[in-house]
Amino acid sequence: MAEIRRDQAIRLARDLYEKKKREGFDFSNGPCLSEEIVPDWCVDVVHVPRQPVDNRPENQCQWYRAGQVHHFVELDLDGNLVRAV
Repeated sequence: MAEIRRDQAIRLARDLYEKKKREGFDFSNGPCLSEEIVPDWCVDVVHVPRQPVDNRPENQCQWYRAGQVHHFVELDLDGNLVRAV
């Protein structure tokens, strides 16, 4: 079940990224895209390699920082999967 949820989170994260990209969303600050894309998973955009802007609390998923979700999908600025844990 955990692997299914992870795969679903990744798929939905990529879909959300593409939707935001079509809308002209600015990814340059490495924003949180979703506090909870599926139960217990958030979606964050990061630079590769990671930059200081990625560590700013305002650019991170607050629910993850607060312990409300325990897993995250990280996508790079181009929507590629960085990691999902």
